[in-house]
Amino acid sequence: MVDREYDYIRGNTALNPKRKYNDIDRRIEKENQEKKQRELQRKERDAKKAIVKNILQVSCVVLILGVSTIARDGKVYKMQNDLLKVKSEIKTVTAEGEALRVKLLKDNGRFVDIKNIANNVGMKMPQKDDSVEIDLSKNFFANLNE
Repeated sequence: MVDREYDYIRGNTALNPKRKYNDIDRRIEKENQEKKQRELQRKERDAKKAIVKNILQVSCVVLILGVSTIARDGKVYKMQNDLLKVKSEIKTVTAEGEALRVKLLKDNGRFVDIKNIANNVGMKMPQKDDSVEIDLSKNFFANLNE
């Protein structure tokens, strides 16, 4: 069946027929609708890209903050470990110092005993007059071979 361009025809007399321009209007509407749909799809794509970009930015910030926190905690742990080592070394050195002080006190008593025994035997402490001074600026041993 053939689509007619005119709504009606009466016999051989045509009454001012109106042409249908709907095809052109439909095509324009369809193009406009496709443009709107493409624009909507483009906006959705841009929105998705923006969301992904924001998520990546937030994740990068979280990653940087996490790495810096872990690094700082590592430094703190190392410093605490070093502090514990230094404290233990201080304790051992203090204990050694106390042991030396006790030994010195014991030895001091021995020196007094040795001095008393030496005095009883007839030994005496050297005086300044008992010492001899030698001038070593001259070479007295020049004739000796090495």
